[in-house]
Amino acid sequence: MIQLWSAIGVALLTVVIGPLLRGEVSGRLLKRISEHANLREKLAENSAALKDLDALLDLEVRRLRERERHRLTRKLNGANVAALIFVALAGGGIVYGLLSLGISLGPTGWAIAAYVGAALVAVFAVGLAAVGVGTLYEPPKEKK
Repeated sequence: MIQLWSAIGVALLTVVIGPLLRGEVSGRLLKRISEHANLREKLAENSAALKDLDALLDLEVRRLRERERHRLTRKLNGANVAALIFVALAGGGIVYGLLSLGISLGPTGWAIAAYVGAALVAVFAVGLAAVGVGTLYEPPKEKK
């Protein structure tokens, strides 16, 4: 059973974390810009539509530029990374200990309590990690 959950966890992490590490977060915006640029070629006769489409493309490209500038200049927040590693290790260790305790107790009420405790700790640790992932990078400093 643990092997099944481990495989599911690794698969989910690959699907969620993989695109973040490869920098594919702004893929939708790039696709929209590409589609709008292709649409611009098809609307060559309609000057009013071209003007609106050019304004939309200008806005989208500006937004992409700001997003990429932020992504390329951001810095990791070491304290938050350390806290995430600590939460993952502590949560995993506690869950492992509670599951081992539940297995060693056999089919008793205390074993069920250990399993419920392990589930609660796991949900809490995953929740903390999910919230912490959003604060991995230091917020941009305002220019004076």
